[in-house]
Amino acid sequence: MSQTLLVNKQDFAEVALVNIKEDALDDGCIRLKLGPWALTANNITYMLTGDQIGYWHYFNPTDYGIQMDEGDGIKWGRMPVWGYGEVTESRCADVKVGQRVYGFLPIADSFDMRPVKLTPHGFQDGMEHRTKLHSLYNGLTFTDKDPSFGVHQDLQPVLRPLFTTSFLIDDFLAEKDFFGAEQVLILSASSKTALGTAFCLKQRSAIPTVGLTSARNKDFVDGTGFYANTYSYDAITDMNPDVKTVIVDMAGNGDVMETVLDHFEENITYICRVGISHWDAKPNVSTKGKTPSGFFFAPDQAKARIAEWGGAGFNQRLGARWLPFLDSASDWLSVEKQSGVEPLLQTYKEMLDGTATPDKGYLFSL
Repeated sequence: MSQTLLVNKQDFAEVALVNIKEDALDDGCIRLKLGPWALTANNITYMLTGDQIGYWHYFNPTDYGIQMDEGDGIKWGRMPVWGYGEVTESRCADVKVGQRVYGFLPIADSFDMRPVKLTPHGFQDGMEHRTKLHSLYNGLTFTDKDPSFGVHQDLQPVLRPLFTTSFLIDDFLAEKDFFGAEQVLILSASSKTALGTAFCLKQRSAIPTVGLTSARNKDFVDGTGFYANTYSYDAITDMNPDVKTVIVDMAGNGDVMETVLDHFEENITYICRVGISHWDAKPNVSTKGKTPSGFFFAPDQAKARIAEWGGAGFNQRLGARWLPFLDSASDWLSVEKQSGVEPLLQTYKEMLDGTATPDKGYLFSL
């Protein structure tokens, strides 16, 4: 038997741990023991946009034969996470028992995959219900073939997928010449994707980056040194409203955005909507056509850049930012590793409540 965690798609606070019968492994398939994997606020965003973008489809319970008494896959979904897995059984000649992989996974203690499109560096999961999903989320990396996994291994699952988004946001803004802005304003500046974005923007040194965060997180954000200035949500009107500003919104908080819009008025040149870390706040407000805005989908930007730079060129540029950021994170981020359901659910509740502290990362195994 294997276990997996299900979440009520209409009420994230309701969860269920269910057993899955493990059948004999099919030809061409592998079985992974999962863990550790990271839990961050970004996982909440995955669920909030699960139907809109498709994250619920990656590990849909009904696709995997998981039966529930009420609603089945309509009510219940599996929250995806990023983390490690080790091959415990293999009926695929090109993947050996004991190999370690990294990728987009469900919360479970084991998981079966069908490796296809194998390269020396990894593979795609060829299970029928996953082949039409975006390759960025359907690829597994052999950790021994990527030298970056030899550095700060515990930080990797916490930061690596978020930093890829950060790198692509920086690239997108630069490509658009920052929409004519004189500064970048990042909402929810303490989030890990926000910190990665601010790091990349600082390295680029094009225009200053300003952070907006809660009062309790302001000292932490200041301490990273990534932002030119940091303001708390209750000090929005202390900012100079005459500076042309492009917004990167990780918060998705309608009340905060409304105050920012009223303060800067016509000096907001673009709103790049990325995340919903304030998931239980008032939904984001409409700009009523006055300010251009768009939802940033990292895989689209990655696809365009890989087409232009090639896969090797993309990885080289990403690595040039990623490894220095990873080194810096060891100074401001500590990682807690735990196993079992109780600590997982406690941290999950803190994520939902918004009480998790930004100076910690969390790794789990069931």
